[in-house]
Amino acid sequence: MHFMVPAIVALLFIAPAICVADIKRHKTVPETFWGQWGLVDQPCSQDNRLALVITGTSYTHPDARCAIDWVGETAGRAGPIYSAHMRCLAGEGAQPSTANLILMSRDGEEVALGGDFQSLRSYRRCPAGPQPTPAAEE
Repeated sequence: MHFMVPAIVALLFIAPAICVADIKRHKTVPETFWGQWGLVDQPCSQDNRLALVITGTSYTHPDARCAIDWVGETAGRAGPIYSAHMRCLAGEGAQPSTANLILMSRDGEEVALGGDFQSLRSYRRCPAGPQPTPAAEE
């Protein structure tokens, strides 16, 4: 009985640590995702208006421009899962809104992106145009 009380107290301290997800917080999107991305089933072109552009601190798509506030990294079965937390403007004079973007690397040239896991779509890196560089991010 005397050993039971310390064991229960120890369990109370250990159990919450087991239940907490391990999320690493980053200031920028990993370089793996930097560049211009087009849907896998659509070829990239020089004037690809449907392309997404990701840099360390921004995300641009045809409907909005977003500033990335921070990025969370969580371990996933097939590799890290990133979630970018952003402030977006949908047009001139529009009020900023908050948004999240899930980023999952499938390989060096293909990623899955979406606002939530149900809306993930596959994108392929577009070869045209210069890629963002770390020096341009500062």
